[in-house]
Formats: sequence, C-alpha cells, structure tokens
Amino acid sequence: MRIVIVNSLYSPHIIGGAEISTQILAETLVKVADVHVLTTGGQKRNAGITSELINGVTVHRVPYNNLYWIGDTEKRGKLNKAARRLADLYNPMQIGTVTNLLKELKPDLVHTQNLSGFGAGIWTAFFKAGVPIVHTLRDYSLISPVSSPISNPLMSRLYKLTSLGFSKRVSAVVGISSHILNRHTEAGLFPNAEKLVIPNVVVGDIVAGEKDFAHKPLRIGYFGRIEPEKGVRELIDAVRSFPEEVAQRLYVCGEGKLKEELSDLCRNDGRIVFTGKVKPKEARELMAQVDVTVVPSIWEEPFGRVIIESYQVGTPVYAAAVGGIPDVVLDRSQFLFSPGSSGAIKDKLKEYYLFSADEKRTIQRQCLEHSRRFTKQSLLERHTELYNSILQCGKVVYGTIGNP
Repeated sequence: MRIVIVNSLYSPHIIGGAEISTQILAETLVKVADVHVLTTGGQKRNAGITSELINGVTVHRVPYNNLYWIGDTEKRGKLNKAARRLADLYNPMQIGTVTNLLKELKPDLVHTQNLSGFGAGIWTAFFKAGVPIVHTLRDYSLISPVSSPISNPLMSRLYKLTSLGFSKRVSAVVGISSHILNRHTEAGLFPNAEKLVIPNVVVGDIVAGEKDFAHKPLRIGYFGRIEPEKGVRELIDAVRSFPEEVAQRLYVCGEGKLKEELSDLCRNDGRIVFTGKVKPKEARELMAQVDVTVVPSIWEEPFGRVIIESYQVGTPVYAAAVGGIPDVVLDRSQFLFSPGSSGAIKDKLKEYYLFSADEKRTIQRQCLEHSRRFTKQSLLERHTELYNSILQCGKVVYGTIGNP
C-alpha cells in the first residue's frame, strides 16, 4: 500500500504540534506501507520539487507558489497574511504541481492534514485521479482559524463555503478531538465522509519524576506560548493572589507577545520565573519537578499535547474546559475549570494544595496510566483499520469504523 500524506510543513520545519503529529503518523505507518509526504518548501517555482528520505519516509517539498512560504511568516503583517490565505482558497499553480506529482507517485490513498500553503482545492486533484481522500482536522483553517488575525465574518463565511464545496470529495474525516470534529461537521463540512476521532500520539517515556508529596508550597508549571488566548495572565493573577506558604514558584516556559508585559508586571514577585523558550528535554525535566501543570487556554485548543506530556512524567494537570481539552484530561469533574477566570484557577490550585501526600501519590499513578492511551500502536491500528476499509470497500460505509 502506497500512502501520500500531505501537510503544510514537515521536519525539520516545525511550527507547532501539527508538524510533530504528522511526522509521528508518517513514521509509524512505515511499518505497513510505502509512505510519501507532500509538503511545501521555501524554494520558488523555478527551483522545482526537492525530495529526500527522512526515517524511512520519502519527503517531497513543492515550491510554495504563493506570496510567501508559510514557514516564513514571523514578520508578515496582517494584510500580507490575509492575502496569502486568500490565495490558498484556490491556487491553480499548486493544484497543477500536485496533479503532476500524483502521476509519478500513483498512491493508493491520500491522507491530508493541515492544508495552509496548498489549499483545500488540491482535493480536486486527488478526486479526479480517483484516489480516496482521508483528512485529519488539526486546526480551524478550513473555517477561518480562531487564532487567525482574520476576524471578518464575511471572510469566515467565504472560508466555510469554499471548504464545504471541496470537502464533499473527502471519503473520511478524522478529528484529533470530538470538539474539532463537531465544529467542522456542524458547519456543514464533509457531508459525504465517514467521521471518527483518533487522538494524537505523544511520544515520550512514561516515567514518574521524583516528588516529595508532603512538600506543601506549590511549584506550578506553564508550558506554551505566552499569548492572550493562552490564559497566561489569568494564571499569573491566580498565583500572585496566594501567600508564599501556598504558592512557592510559577515557572512560565515559552515565548510570546505578552512575555515582556507580564515580566514587567511580576518584577516585584520573585516567585514568578520566566524561563524563556526551553528545549523539549529541559521542559520535560522541569515538568517532572513541578507539583502541578496548568493549561489555562481561553481559545479552543484542538487537542492538548502538553497535558499528555505532563501525565507521562506523573505530573497532574488542571486545564480550562475549552476546545478539545476535555477529551484529553484525566478526570473532567476534578481537573477542569472555567476558561478566562483567575478565580477558577485559584480554586483548583488550592484544592490540590489541600490534598494529602497519599492522595497526590494516587493521582500520579492515575496520570501515568492515563497517558498510555496515546500510543503509537493505537495510532497504527486505528489508521490501518480505516485505510483498509476505504480500499476494500471502495468507499467508507458509515458506522463500520467507529463514531465519536
């Protein structure tokens, strides 16, 4: 079986979790298939397509064929970004490039992921070639992303209408959480597709960090971007409201537009430590040392990778009840709080502070066990079952594979 996976970017070009998850999927599927990845590169059209082998996966980087490459967005203004997204709605040059590559690769099945840099219009190329299409929803870019600077309702409607038309060609749609799947299907997308949820895999050893469960002042960790939609300000407000005998330290790991402002706000409170961006290994080590991780997001997180990473080292997580987070968290009734509320965060942290050492030790064991649900083996089994159903039946029969 030859599978072509499509994603905006691919290793070593990594912006966020989508690139990590796509690489894990591709390398996991190598065990059962000939896997090719189609992604965008930083080269212009006249440079053509470049190909390389990465961990058993053949990676083809096509020219970006747009105003600029999606991997080069850091200093682009809102208008420039909006113009690039408009070009993505239907990009004939990119569709033509993909069509020609399809003739060479002759895949049995195509599995698309994030399509920024390609546009949903490339589904037309696969459909015309008679290749079944599976799509995994990892962000909201098909319906005007929540995190996008585009907030114009007219633009959002244009995104939805364009995506809806192209999505009729998709055989199966996978959500990394029930929330992101429902957001798209309730908007009318993927009317002819089988619908199912397959959560992301989080790679890492499941080993508890050494903890003194009798230690009382809390050591708290935040790991992520320091942006308004991430709820970092609300977390800091909650921690600053505690006396030192309750909250000993808050480590804020990451970078973002709010870092300077929040650092200035906390200049007289030595308990708040801004580490800056840390390497994955360092983040994991610190995550194992803190008593609790907090994920205070305000926006609709599609999944919640940091939650599983924290569980893998035996550190419990309190998280906002928003987006796909409830699908991932250990116990919704105990570990979720209302988004955007420093008071709600404070209440949950105080609750953990009051737990006995034995209660905290039990929670750690539950975290480790829960993290085992997000393994490569499960990912491989679910996707193999899906692909075989599509290829054997010629189409997906609703309800044969599993519903969210």
